[in-house]
Amino acid sequence: MTDLRCTLEDTPATRLVLAALDAEGAIAGDHWHSAGGRIAIVLSKSDIGRLESAGVPVQVGEALALRSERTDVGTPSPLLDLVTGFVSGYLDSAEVAAAISALAAAHPGLCTLTTLPFTTSGYDGGFAAAAGPNAVQLLRITTTPGSAAKPGFLLIGGTHAREWLNPLIAIEFAGRLLANHDPASVDPPTMAITALLEASDIFIIPVLNPDGLDYSIHDSAGWRKNRRPHASGCPGVDNNRNYEVYFGGAGSSGLPCEQTFRGPSAFSEAENLNVRHVLEQHPNILVGVDAHSFGEQILRPNPAGGSFVSSEPVSAADEAIYSSLETTLRTAIQAVNGNSYSLGSTSNHAGPSDEYLFFAHRVFGFNTECGTDFQPPWAQAPPVIGEVVAGLLALATATVSLTPTTPTPLRVVQCLDRTGSMVAFGYESAARQNAKRFTDLLSLGDSTAVVSFADPAPGVTPVADRAVVEVPLTLLNDPGDAATVRAGIDAIGFGGWTPIGAGLLASAAQLVGSPAPRAVLLISDGYQNVDPTVATALAAWPALRVYTVALGPAADAVLLHSIATDTGGLFLPSPTALDLHQAYNDMRAGITDDGLVMNDMVSAEQPECEFDVEIGADRMLVTVSSPATKPGRLRLLAPSGRAVRSDDWGTSVVRGDGYVNLSVARPQPGRWRLLLPERRPPMVVAAFVNSPLHLDIDLPSLVKQGENATLTVSARWEDRALAPLRCRVSSQAVGLTRLPDRVNPDEKQERLARWLKPAELERVQVWDDTSAVLPDGFSMVRARLRGTLPGGSPFTRVLNRAVQVLT
Repeated sequence: MTDLRCTLEDTPATRLVLAALDAEGAIAGDHWHSAGGRIAIVLSKSDIGRLESAGVPVQVGEALALRSERTDVGTPSPLLDLVTGFVSGYLDSAEVAAAISALAAAHPGLCTLTTLPFTTSGYDGGFAAAAGPNAVQLLRITTTPGSAAKPGFLLIGGTHAREWLNPLIAIEFAGRLLANHDPASVDPPTMAITALLEASDIFIIPVLNPDGLDYSIHDSAGWRKNRRPHASGCPGVDNNRNYEVYFGGAGSSGLPCEQTFRGPSAFSEAENLNVRHVLEQHPNILVGVDAHSFGEQILRPNPAGGSFVSSEPVSAADEAIYSSLETTLRTAIQAVNGNSYSLGSTSNHAGPSDEYLFFAHRVFGFNTECGTDFQPPWAQAPPVIGEVVAGLLALATATVSLTPTTPTPLRVVQCLDRTGSMVAFGYESAARQNAKRFTDLLSLGDSTAVVSFADPAPGVTPVADRAVVEVPLTLLNDPGDAATVRAGIDAIGFGGWTPIGAGLLASAAQLVGSPAPRAVLLISDGYQNVDPTVATALAAWPALRVYTVALGPAADAVLLHSIATDTGGLFLPSPTALDLHQAYNDMRAGITDDGLVMNDMVSAEQPECEFDVEIGADRMLVTVSSPATKPGRLRLLAPSGRAVRSDDWGTSVVRGDGYVNLSVARPQPGRWRLLLPERRPPMVVAAFVNSPLHLDIDLPSLVKQGENATLTVSARWEDRALAPLRCRVSSQAVGLTRLPDRVNPDEKQERLARWLKPAELERVQVWDDTSAVLPDGFSMVRARLRGTLPGGSPFTRVLNRAVQVLT
């Protein structure tokens, strides 16, 4: 196959034809450069025929030449000249490997050189020394090879065989980093690179496609693909069309003889499997570049989509980061030789690396198209290499400053019933435990307070003393602040009668003047029986939501339900201590912007839990709790199968009395697994995600007897409405006991047991659609909601809501 340097007249009509052929996968039209009214492009004879048939005249130039046929390059040297930073010519895969090995050997304290697990199908050309399968190298440069705690940067070189510049860019990038690491230096550029290496984790794949590079160097200069054999007699798969995201769409071909042949399936190729392996094993990689040529372009996913997908799930926050990184890369490139790279998107090509990096791994991925030729005259090569490496250094430096996204600060007061019935009913321990767990589930930057209420000496305690601010509103700036709140919860003394209004008034006072979002979480197991009353507290209530939980079968559910309903909050009954753990999770999801993707009671025999995390999640939070004992050893597995470690970038683990909270920043989308210990009691497992996905849920909290309770749900991705959700809904009556008027739950506690016989619960009612007629009293409605984001990615949400049927 002969590939020729050609030019076309740059007109709108020409660009339309190129775009159409490119979308069909009939021509590799992703590499061209426009200057002086002409488009420079490399075409095969069949490409030329297609363009001319479409009415586009082609001016044909010289053919691409093998390295051995060229007179502008000297004898290649596998060793890097660390003074100039450049090799003396274009290198094949063995020469690149030798150069990288030499760098690693010269800097053993900074370098780890490994062989990736998937071996290529093999070089099958005429250069005997290169015959057979190839191993693919990974060079890791870091001062902390045993940890994944530092922000990571990935460079991929040599994806397309004919792009000879890009393996050299990888060598130069590594060489410049290593040659300039000197903690004792006072030279500003050296100090900058030293600081970069001390603070980051650099990963380099110098040649992803060694078979193809060798074939292009030694056999056919215009060869683009790898060398996978095919029964058609047309070998090779385009590795930059073989990733799973949008695989098979426009900009790729299903025909083996085309340059953009995508392969039989996503990840059918060893080269692509190696990239997946690197990303799965190193979750700290935050930014990645797949270096290509040519066209002087910087490409990345486009929120507005492209020719085969109308929109993509790139949030406004991620778009701002992408734009900033893009500007950093472009500015640094331009500062070297004055070349201003154009900006564009790969969203017209299905299966490229940058979209896989971003949508499958939450890595800000770029494809760079450097220079104006696949294999420029050698005199033109060093300036192009230099400008791209400058851009990579700037981009790697910017990676260090990326931090996990923090949600809008929340202000919440936990208002806890500390009356005597809490002890009598067995809720004291569970209430303390969950109050501390809720504190640890809050984010840095949130503020929280703890208020308790009780009248320990009825008729004697002054009204002003019937509520106590156990912990004033406290900004959670560091783990020590949360410890202070937990200590305050532990110090609460229980006993007395129930002045719910006093707790509400003291809670509201803590939030006066605080900006939204703000809320009160009220936990009580009793009936108000001393002043101030709820009516008094709500008479001049501010714009403040109250979320209420009725503990046990004898709490005044009607009153607590009305408090939540009147203030725009949420009410849930909690007949058992384990129910309280589940209710706290629903309350947290209601109070914050986080979505609840799992909230299950897990039996002692269940070995693991699974839940899905959608694309675009900024943070995932998993909480495991049990009122009986500590949860034991847990293993959280990412969709890749890798176990999350406490020292991973963006990961934190908080252990408390009977609970563990695990937080992961920018989690990989897909199915996560939580492996649970053996020999343990039942527990509650919940998973929250913070993402641009928002659900608007409408389920009436009150319905009349015989009327349908109807659940209505709509979803949006930021300001984009999503397709209707699929809902699976069920409900169950809640057994609540109304104590006789003569029985006071805060008095004569030894007599309560006779009134608290377990109520008969009706069997679970599965709704035919999204509405059902519920029995009298309270019912807990549980729903599992499924939908798809822009681009077709799935998401899941779960919710629990209480509905009261009025008789």
